[in-house]
Amino acid sequence: MRITWIPLAAAAVTLSAQTPAAAQIPPTRPMGFSQPLPSEELAKQPQTKGAKGDQQRHYYFEAAKREMPYHLLVPQKYDGKTKMPLIVALHGYNGNHDYFSALVKNLPELCEQYGFIFVAPLGYTTGGWYGAPLSIPGNMARSGGKAPPPSTQPPEEAARERELSEADVMNVLDLVTKEYNVDPQRTYLMGHSMGGMGTYYLGQKYASKWAAIAPMSGTMAGVDYHLDRLAKVPILVAVGGTETATAENARAQIETMKKMGMTTSYVEIEGGTHMSMIAPTVPRIFAFFATQKK
Repeated sequence: MRITWIPLAAAAVTLSAQTPAAAQIPPTRPMGFSQPLPSEELAKQPQTKGAKGDQQRHYYFEAAKREMPYHLLVPQKYDGKTKMPLIVALHGYNGNHDYFSALVKNLPELCEQYGFIFVAPLGYTTGGWYGAPLSIPGNMARSGGKAPPPSTQPPEEAARERELSEADVMNVLDLVTKEYNVDPQRTYLMGHSMGGMGTYYLGQKYASKWAAIAPMSGTMAGVDYHLDRLAKVPILVAVGGTETATAENARAQIETMKKMGMTTSYVEIEGGTHMSMIAPTVPRIFAFFATQKK
């Protein structure tokens, strides 16, 4: 089995339902995540520029012609004068911008402890892949579990969705860095599952932006992750101990990175499943990011 990046312009950019990767992606929204509000309703939601604390935010995405949500946490210690580090977090398939806030109950405390601003974009849709043009053939049953239904999107629509998904992440990054006094030398990227793959993809594509990245449960076999473009970007790779195939891939990835002389860290949560590994891993990611600076 081989997994490859393919150009967005190519005909086949949709994800096959019969895939090991899809088998690791929850078929329903964990914690009962709901669909984002319609654009008209979202536009009416109040928000305060420069506010601190846990916030539901939104902006008008011109290319998509609709309002887009994002979840923002700003430490109470933020004073507008001191540059503060920023984490951009990418949710897993069928999750949304509230994914990490719902699954990591101490997330606000972690932001206060480390002094991180934390932002989670939607990525245009709940399954936009953040621009990662993956084509993953194979037998889903090898990894067990259920997969999302096969995509009925025409290839052109799938490509457009991924382009907008990538653009939404970068738009939100730009919005936050303009509104808050963000340290460009300490801007980080992390993500889980689909978001882990998105972390690799956006990590290498915009490598100069990140002080470090952390893909969680998103390392697959046979993918060209363009590690040469990430050679100077420290990487934490994380996985749940029960994710047998993904753990093997993650260990192999770490060994490859070490041979390349890259700065790496590996986290494997003993007994952790695809979803249960998130909460105990995020504090380790914060600790890792706190030691990294461009």
